[in-house]
Amino acid sequence: MNPIITALAPLPLSIWIDRPPSRLPFPLGEPGCRLFSRARHGLWQALHSALRADDEVLVPAYHHGSEVEALVRAGARCRFYDATETLEPDEDELRRLIGPRTRALHLTHFVGFPQDAARWRTWCNAHGLLLIEDAAQAWLAEREGRPVGNDGDIVIFCLYKTFGLPDGAALLSRLPISDSAARRRLAVADLGLEHAVWLTSRSRLLSRMVQRLHRERPYSSERDFALGDANSTPSLATLLALPRVARVGAAEQRRRNYGALLHAFGDRVPRAFRDLPPGASPFVFPIVSNDKSALLRRLRASGIRALDFWSMPHPALPAEDYPLARRLRATVVGLPVHQELRDEDLARLVTTTGELLERSSASAMALG
Repeated sequence: MNPIITALAPLPLSIWIDRPPSRLPFPLGEPGCRLFSRARHGLWQALHSALRADDEVLVPAYHHGSEVEALVRAGARCRFYDATETLEPDEDELRRLIGPRTRALHLTHFVGFPQDAARWRTWCNAHGLLLIEDAAQAWLAEREGRPVGNDGDIVIFCLYKTFGLPDGAALLSRLPISDSAARRRLAVADLGLEHAVWLTSRSRLLSRMVQRLHRERPYSSERDFALGDANSTPSLATLLALPRVARVGAAEQRRRNYGALLHAFGDRVPRAFRDLPPGASPFVFPIVSNDKSALLRRLRASGIRALDFWSMPHPALPAEDYPLARRLRATVVGLPVHQELRDEDLARLVTTTGELLERSSASAMALG
Protein backbone atom coordinates (compact mmCIF):
# COMPACT_ATOMS: atom_id res chain seq x y z
CA MET A 1 0.00 0.00 0.00
CA ASN A 2 1.53 3.32 -1.09
CA PRO A 3 1.23 6.41 1.13
CA ILE A 4 -2.01 8.33 0.66
CA ILE A 5 -1.85 11.44 -1.52
CA THR A 6 -4.54 13.96 -0.57
CA ALA A 7 -6.14 16.59 -2.80
CA LEU A 8 -5.58 19.35 -0.22
CA ALA A 9 -2.20 20.11 1.29
CA PRO A 10 -1.50 18.44 4.65
CA LEU A 11 0.25 20.27 7.48
CA PRO A 12 3.93 19.34 7.98
CA LEU A 13 5.33 19.04 11.49
CA SER A 14 8.29 21.20 10.50
CA ILE A 15 6.26 24.42 10.74
CA TRP A 16 6.96 24.48 14.48
CA ILE A 17 10.75 24.55 14.05
CA ASP A 18 11.08 26.52 10.79
CA ARG A 19 11.47 30.27 11.02
CA PRO A 20 8.14 31.98 10.21
CA PRO A 21 8.09 34.29 7.17
CA SER A 22 8.73 37.95 7.97
CA ARG A 23 5.57 39.08 6.20
CA LEU A 24 2.25 37.36 5.61
CA PRO A 25 0.87 37.17 2.06
CA PHE A 26 -1.80 39.52 0.72
CA PRO A 27 -4.50 40.23 1.89
CA LEU A 28 -3.51 39.42 5.48
CA GLY A 29 -2.76 42.65 7.28
CA GLU A 30 -4.48 44.82 4.67
CA PRO A 31 -7.02 47.47 5.80
CA GLY A 32 -10.49 45.99 5.50
CA CYS A 33 -9.28 42.37 5.86
CA ARG A 34 -11.19 40.23 8.34
CA LEU A 35 -10.83 36.54 9.11
CA PHE A 36 -13.63 33.98 9.30
CA SER A 37 -13.90 30.23 9.67
CA ARG A 38 -15.19 29.80 6.08
CA ALA A 39 -15.16 32.03 3.01
CA ARG A 40 -18.94 31.76 2.71
CA HIS A 41 -19.27 33.44 6.11
CA GLY A 42 -17.22 36.44 5.04
CA LEU A 43 -19.16 36.67 1.78
CA TRP A 44 -22.48 36.62 3.63
CA GLN A 45 -21.33 39.31 6.06
CA ALA A 46 -20.26 41.64 3.24
CA LEU A 47 -23.39 41.03 1.15
CA HIS A 48 -25.70 41.39 4.14
CA SER A 49 -24.36 44.92 4.55
CA ALA A 50 -24.12 45.84 0.84
CA LEU A 51 -27.33 44.46 -0.70
CA ARG A 52 -30.97 45.35 -0.40
CA ALA A 53 -33.74 42.75 -0.55
CA ASP A 54 -34.14 41.30 -4.05
CA ASP A 55 -31.01 42.94 -5.47
CA GLU A 56 -29.64 40.82 -8.30
CA VAL A 57 -26.12 39.45 -8.64
CA LEU A 58 -24.62 38.03 -11.86
CA VAL A 59 -23.19 34.64 -10.85
CA PRO A 60 -21.28 31.93 -12.76
CA ALA A 61 -23.38 28.86 -13.58
CA TYR A 62 -20.22 26.85 -12.85
CA HIS A 63 -19.92 27.20 -9.08
CA HIS A 64 -19.36 25.24 -5.89
CA GLY A 65 -22.76 26.05 -4.36
CA SER A 66 -21.79 27.44 -0.97
CA GLU A 67 -21.20 30.89 -2.45
CA VAL A 68 -24.65 30.79 -4.08
CA GLU A 69 -26.18 29.78 -0.75
CA ALA A 70 -24.48 32.77 0.89
CA LEU A 71 -25.90 35.04 -1.81
CA VAL A 72 -29.41 33.63 -1.44
CA ARG A 73 -29.31 33.79 2.36
CA ALA A 74 -28.18 37.42 2.13
CA GLY A 75 -31.35 38.21 0.16
CA ALA A 76 -29.88 38.35 -3.35
CA ARG A 77 -31.46 36.97 -6.51
CA CYS A 78 -28.93 35.12 -8.66
CA ARG A 79 -28.86 35.69 -12.40
CA PHE A 80 -26.56 33.00 -13.78
CA TYR A 81 -24.16 33.26 -16.72
CA ASP A 82 -22.52 30.35 -18.55
CA ALA A 83 -19.37 32.26 -19.64
CA THR A 84 -17.06 31.28 -22.50
CA GLU A 85 -15.06 28.08 -23.04
CA THR A 86 -12.20 29.73 -21.15
CA LEU A 87 -14.62 30.53 -18.28
CA GLU A 88 -14.10 34.24 -18.90
CA PRO A 89 -17.45 36.06 -18.63
CA ASP A 90 -19.00 37.04 -21.95
CA GLU A 91 -19.86 40.74 -22.14
CA ASP A 92 -22.84 40.21 -24.44
CA GLU A 93 -24.29 37.55 -22.15
CA LEU A 94 -23.82 39.76 -19.10
CA ARG A 95 -25.33 42.77 -20.84
CA ARG A 96 -28.48 40.78 -21.62
CA LEU A 97 -28.79 39.81 -17.96
CA ILE A 98 -28.47 43.28 -16.48
CA GLY A 99 -31.73 44.70 -15.15
CA PRO A 100 -32.78 47.61 -12.96
CA ARG A 101 -32.14 45.55 -9.79
CA THR A 102 -28.69 44.26 -10.80
CA ARG A 103 -26.22 45.24 -8.13
CA ALA A 104 -23.02 43.18 -8.57
CA LEU A 105 -20.92 40.86 -10.74
CA HIS A 106 -19.54 37.74 -9.06
CA LEU A 107 -16.21 36.85 -10.72
CA THR A 108 -14.58 33.51 -9.86
CA HIS A 109 -10.86 32.83 -10.17
CA PHE A 110 -11.35 29.16 -11.02
CA VAL A 111 -8.74 26.62 -9.84
CA GLY A 112 -6.34 29.42 -8.86
CA PHE A 113 -6.13 30.80 -12.42
CA PRO A 114 -6.49 34.61 -12.21
CA GLN A 115 -9.22 36.23 -14.26
CA ASP A 116 -8.71 39.69 -15.78
CA ALA A 117 -10.24 41.42 -12.78
CA ALA A 118 -8.97 44.86 -13.83
CA ARG A 119 -11.03 44.58 -17.02
CA TRP A 120 -14.15 43.61 -15.08
CA ARG A 121 -13.51 46.40 -12.56
CA THR A 122 -13.73 48.87 -15.44
CA TRP A 123 -16.82 47.10 -16.80
CA CYS A 124 -18.55 47.20 -13.41
CA ASN A 125 -17.74 50.87 -13.01
CA ALA A 126 -19.31 51.58 -16.40
CA HIS A 127 -22.51 49.76 -15.37
CA GLY A 128 -22.68 50.98 -11.77
CA LEU A 129 -22.06 47.51 -10.29
CA LEU A 130 -20.07 46.14 -7.40
CA LEU A 131 -17.35 43.61 -8.23
CA ILE A 132 -17.19 40.48 -6.08
CA GLU A 133 -13.92 38.56 -6.54
CA ASP A 134 -14.18 34.92 -5.51
CA ALA A 135 -10.58 33.93 -4.83
CA ALA A 136 -11.47 31.00 -2.58
CA GLN A 137 -9.23 28.76 -4.73
CA ALA A 138 -6.75 31.49 -5.68
CA TRP A 139 -4.94 32.66 -2.58
CA LEU A 140 -1.34 33.67 -3.53
CA ALA A 141 -2.27 34.02 -7.23
CA GLU A 142 -1.12 37.11 -9.15
CA ARG A 143 -1.85 38.73 -12.49
CA GLU A 144 0.70 41.06 -14.06
CA GLY A 145 2.52 41.32 -10.75
CA ARG A 146 -0.55 42.30 -8.71
CA PRO A 147 -2.08 39.91 -6.15
CA VAL A 148 -5.53 38.63 -7.01
CA GLY A 149 -8.08 40.62 -5.03
CA ASN A 150 -6.83 44.14 -5.71
CA ASP A 151 -9.80 45.11 -7.86
CA GLY A 152 -12.90 43.82 -6.09
CA ASP A 153 -15.22 45.66 -3.73
CA ILE A 154 -15.69 42.34 -1.93
CA VAL A 155 -13.02 39.62 -2.11
CA ILE A 156 -12.95 36.22 -0.41
CA PHE A 157 -10.00 33.86 0.07
CA CYS A 158 -10.08 30.32 1.49
CA LEU A 159 -6.87 29.88 3.50
CA TYR A 160 -7.22 26.19 4.33
CA LYS A 161 -7.48 25.27 0.64
CA THR A 162 -3.87 26.40 0.18
CA PHE A 163 -2.30 25.28 3.47
CA GLY A 164 -3.22 22.45 5.83
CA LEU A 165 -5.17 24.49 8.37
CA PRO A 166 -8.22 23.33 10.35
CA ASP A 167 -10.25 26.23 8.91
CA GLY A 168 -9.76 29.87 7.96
CA ALA A 169 -10.84 32.37 5.33
CA ALA A 170 -10.16 36.01 4.62
CA LEU A 171 -12.61 38.70 3.54
CA LEU A 172 -11.22 41.87 1.99
CA SER A 173 -14.07 44.38 1.88
CA ARG A 174 -13.80 47.92 0.61
CA LEU A 175 -17.34 48.49 1.87
CA PRO A 176 -18.25 48.92 5.55
CA ILE A 177 -19.56 45.81 7.27
CA SER A 178 -21.05 45.46 10.72
CA ASP A 179 -19.08 43.93 13.56
CA SER A 180 -20.27 40.63 14.99
CA ALA A 181 -19.30 38.62 18.03
CA ALA A 182 -18.70 34.89 18.01
CA ARG A 183 -17.12 32.33 20.28
CA ARG A 184 -13.81 31.07 18.92
CA ARG A 185 -13.12 27.31 18.71
CA LEU A 186 -9.89 25.87 20.05
CA ALA A 187 -9.63 23.06 17.40
CA VAL A 188 -6.45 21.48 18.78
CA ALA A 189 -7.73 18.05 17.73
CA ASP A 190 -8.33 19.34 14.19
CA LEU A 191 -4.78 20.67 14.09
CA GLY A 192 -3.52 17.27 15.18
CA LEU A 193 -5.57 15.64 12.44
CA GLU A 194 -3.94 17.89 9.81
CA HIS A 195 -0.52 16.77 11.06
CA ALA A 196 -1.70 13.15 11.02
CA VAL A 197 -2.67 13.52 7.36
CA TRP A 198 0.87 14.70 6.61
CA LEU A 199 2.36 11.74 8.50
CA THR A 200 0.08 9.40 6.57
CA SER A 201 1.37 10.85 3.30
CA ARG A 202 4.86 9.76 4.35
CA SER A 203 4.09 6.29 5.76
CA ARG A 204 2.87 3.10 4.06
CA LEU A 205 1.95 1.58 7.42
CA LEU A 206 -0.19 4.52 8.51
CA SER A 207 -1.80 4.68 5.08
CA ARG A 208 -2.71 1.01 5.28
CA MET A 209 -4.29 1.55 8.70
CA VAL A 210 -6.27 4.56 7.47
CA GLN A 211 -7.54 2.67 4.42
CA ARG A 212 -8.78 -0.14 6.64
CA LEU A 213 -10.35 2.00 9.35
CA HIS A 214 -11.70 5.01 7.46
CA ARG A 215 -15.27 4.96 6.22
CA GLU A 216 -16.18 7.61 3.68
CA ARG A 217 -19.06 9.84 4.75
CA PRO A 218 -21.78 9.85 2.07
CA TYR A 219 -21.80 13.12 0.15
CA SER A 220 -24.62 15.55 0.90
CA SER A 221 -24.96 18.70 -1.21
CA GLU A 222 -27.21 20.18 1.47
CA ARG A 223 -24.43 19.80 4.03
CA ASP A 224 -21.77 20.94 1.54
CA PHE A 225 -23.63 24.15 0.63
CA ALA A 226 -24.94 25.02 4.11
CA LEU A 227 -24.09 28.51 5.32
CA GLY A 228 -23.57 27.54 8.95
CA ASP A 229 -22.74 30.21 11.53
CA ALA A 230 -21.95 33.33 9.51
CA ASN A 231 -20.44 34.96 12.61
CA SER A 232 -17.76 32.28 12.85
CA THR A 233 -14.13 33.17 13.41
CA PRO A 234 -11.02 31.09 12.69
CA SER A 235 -10.09 28.59 15.35
CA LEU A 236 -7.27 29.38 17.76
CA ALA A 237 -5.35 26.48 16.19
CA THR A 238 -5.53 28.15 12.77
CA LEU A 239 -4.44 31.51 14.16
CA LEU A 240 -1.48 29.77 15.81
CA ALA A 241 -0.39 27.87 12.69
CA LEU A 242 -1.19 30.46 9.99
CA PRO A 243 1.82 32.78 10.57
CA ARG A 244 4.13 29.76 10.44
CA VAL A 245 2.81 28.05 7.33
CA ALA A 246 1.71 30.87 4.98
CA ARG A 247 4.51 31.25 2.44
CA VAL A 248 4.22 32.85 -1.00
CA GLY A 249 6.68 30.27 -2.39
CA ALA A 250 3.92 27.67 -2.22
CA ALA A 251 2.40 29.15 -5.40
CA GLU A 252 5.62 28.54 -7.35
CA GLN A 253 5.75 24.93 -6.15
CA ARG A 254 2.12 24.43 -7.16
CA ARG A 255 2.89 25.80 -10.63
CA ARG A 256 5.81 23.41 -10.91
CA ASN A 257 3.64 20.44 -9.99
CA TYR A 258 0.85 21.59 -12.31
CA GLY A 259 3.35 21.90 -15.15
CA ALA A 260 4.54 18.32 -14.64
CA LEU A 261 0.98 17.02 -14.85
CA LEU A 262 0.21 19.29 -17.79
CA HIS A 263 3.14 17.78 -19.67
CA ALA A 264 1.68 14.31 -19.11
CA PHE A 265 -2.04 15.01 -19.54
CA GLY A 266 -2.34 18.28 -21.47
CA ASP A 267 -4.81 16.77 -23.94
CA ARG A 268 -7.10 15.80 -21.05
CA VAL A 269 -7.41 19.27 -19.52
CA PRO A 270 -10.42 21.58 -20.06
CA ARG A 271 -9.63 24.40 -22.46
CA ALA A 272 -9.73 27.03 -19.71
CA PHE A 273 -6.77 25.44 -17.91
CA ARG A 274 -4.45 24.24 -20.72
CA ASP A 275 -2.15 27.27 -20.51
CA LEU A 276 -0.62 27.89 -17.10
CA PRO A 277 -0.37 31.65 -16.38
CA PRO A 278 2.90 32.78 -14.75
CA GLY A 279 1.09 34.11 -11.67
CA ALA A 280 -1.35 31.25 -11.08
CA SER A 281 -1.54 29.41 -7.77
CA PRO A 282 -3.19 26.16 -8.94
CA PHE A 283 -5.68 24.65 -6.53
CA VAL A 284 -5.88 21.26 -8.27
CA PHE A 285 -5.08 19.85 -11.70
CA PRO A 286 -8.38 19.51 -13.60
CA ILE A 287 -8.57 16.45 -15.81
CA VAL A 288 -11.50 15.31 -17.95
CA SER A 289 -12.91 11.80 -17.70
CA ASN A 290 -16.04 10.49 -19.39
CA ASP A 291 -16.44 8.10 -16.46
CA LYS A 292 -15.75 10.46 -13.61
CA SER A 293 -17.08 8.33 -10.76
CA ALA A 294 -15.08 5.28 -11.89
CA LEU A 295 -11.84 7.29 -12.15
CA LEU A 296 -12.34 8.76 -8.68
CA ARG A 297 -13.05 5.33 -7.24
CA ARG A 298 -9.98 3.72 -8.86
CA LEU A 299 -7.69 6.56 -7.87
CA ARG A 300 -8.88 6.23 -4.29
CA ALA A 301 -8.20 2.49 -4.34
CA SER A 302 -4.65 3.38 -5.38
CA GLY A 303 -4.25 5.77 -2.46
CA ILE A 304 -4.86 8.99 -4.42
CA ARG A 305 -7.63 11.17 -2.94
CA ALA A 306 -8.57 13.20 -6.01
CA LEU A 307 -11.27 15.85 -5.80
CA ASP A 308 -14.79 15.25 -7.08
CA PHE A 309 -14.87 18.71 -8.59
CA TRP A 310 -18.20 20.54 -8.32
CA SER A 311 -20.45 17.70 -9.47
CA MET A 312 -23.62 19.18 -7.97
CA PRO A 313 -24.91 22.70 -8.69
CA HIS A 314 -26.84 24.77 -6.20
CA PRO A 315 -30.62 24.07 -6.42
CA ALA A 316 -31.18 27.68 -7.53
CA LEU A 317 -29.50 26.92 -10.88
CA PRO A 318 -31.67 25.58 -13.74
CA ALA A 319 -28.79 23.29 -14.75
CA GLU A 320 -30.18 22.21 -18.12
CA ASP A 321 -29.98 25.79 -19.39
CA TYR A 322 -26.18 25.98 -18.98
CA PRO A 323 -24.44 23.38 -21.18
CA LEU A 324 -20.83 24.39 -20.46
CA ALA A 325 -21.26 24.19 -16.69
CA ARG A 326 -23.18 20.92 -17.03
CA ARG A 327 -20.39 19.35 -19.11
CA LEU A 328 -17.66 20.43 -16.69
CA ARG A 329 -19.59 19.08 -13.70
CA ALA A 330 -20.00 15.71 -15.38
CA THR A 331 -16.36 15.24 -16.38
CA VAL A 332 -13.79 17.17 -14.29
CA VAL A 333 -11.68 15.45 -11.63
CA GLY A 334 -9.14 17.43 -9.58
CA LEU A 335 -5.71 15.82 -9.12
CA PRO A 336 -3.42 17.04 -6.30
CA VAL A 337 -0.81 19.73 -7.09
CA HIS A 338 -0.16 21.10 -3.60
CA GLN A 339 3.26 22.14 -2.32
CA GLU A 340 3.70 19.11 -0.04
CA LEU A 341 3.95 16.70 -2.99
CA ARG A 342 7.36 15.09 -3.47
CA ASP A 343 8.90 14.08 -6.80
CA GLU A 344 7.97 10.46 -6.15
CA ASP A 345 4.38 11.53 -5.47
CA LEU A 346 4.23 13.35 -8.80
CA ALA A 347 5.70 10.35 -10.60
CA ARG A 348 3.10 8.11 -9.00
CA LEU A 349 0.29 10.49 -9.92
CA VAL A 350 1.41 10.45 -13.56
CA THR A 351 1.89 6.69 -13.75
CA THR A 352 -1.27 5.67 -11.89
CA THR A 353 -3.56 8.19 -13.57
CA GLY A 354 -2.14 7.37 -16.97
CA GLU A 355 -2.73 3.66 -16.49
CA LEU A 356 -6.29 4.23 -15.30
CA LEU A 357 -7.10 6.52 -18.22
CA GLU A 358 -5.68 4.02 -20.70
CA ARG A 359 -7.73 1.24 -19.12
CA SER A 360 -10.85 3.39 -19.30
CA SER A 361 -10.23 4.21 -22.98
CA ALA A 362 -9.63 0.55 -23.80
CA SER A 363 -12.88 -0.43 -22.08
CA ALA A 364 -14.78 2.27 -23.96
CA MET A 365 -13.37 1.06 -27.29
CA ALA A 366 -14.28 -2.53 -26.46
CA LEU A 367 -17.84 -1.51 -25.62
CA GLY A 368 -18.04 0.58 -28.77
